[in-house]
Amino acid sequence: MNKKKVLIIEAHSDDSCISIGGFLERFKHEYEYHFFLTAVSSVKLYHTGLVSKEERIKEYENFISAFNGVWHRTDQAPFDFDSKLDRVARRDIVTAVEQVIGEVEPNILICQGPSFHHDHTIVYEATIAATRPTARFCPAEIYIMENPTYVHSIGPSTDFKPDFYCQLSDKEIEQKLNYFQECFPSQVRNGKRNNLSLEGIRSLARYRGIEAGCEYAEALRTYIRII
Repeated sequence: MNKKKVLIIEAHSDDSCISIGGFLERFKHEYEYHFFLTAVSSVKLYHTGLVSKEERIKEYENFISAFNGVWHRTDQAPFDFDSKLDRVARRDIVTAVEQVIGEVEPNILICQGPSFHHDHTIVYEATIAATRPTARFCPAEIYIMENPTYVHSIGPSTDFKPDFYCQLSDKEIEQKLNYFQECFPSQVRNGKRNNLSLEGIRSLARYRGIEAGCEYAEALRTYIRII
């Protein structure tokens, strides 16, 4: 039996690991994973300094290889505008997303929602535009993954209200943290109060687990589900 295809559309190379790394681990034998990275370039981070484009690409390749995933690229994407996607014509981003969706024709699409990071918002809006009712292909299920940066938001556009939880075992949350630490060492923050530290990610999973009545969970929001 053919596996269902899941397409993950993300702005930055570490976004899906932070948001749904546990989901990806839990269902890696049940789904066929496809990834579309919208932007990658050299960036200067306050906690590590300059991280090269080549380093970020290598991190991403290591991550998706853990799931035997397929990285889809277009003639233009990933755009060399990490944290600067507002400089790219919106039409070009929508076209790139449409191209990958048409190539994969996923059963399930998972993307990120808007946040105070303009790259996230741009990718979200481009994905919604690319899956409009008149699009050539629209997945039957589209879900929005949670990013820890949402916890700073009071909305309304970034007020994340989940309706779908993925329960994680102790082993799965530990593996998620291992992926983040081993595949994206340049992105790991220090301190228990930083939401991009290992403890911060664990704390959010524990909080969502309380909501879902389990020990750990990841939260998503349904955009559309056709049955």
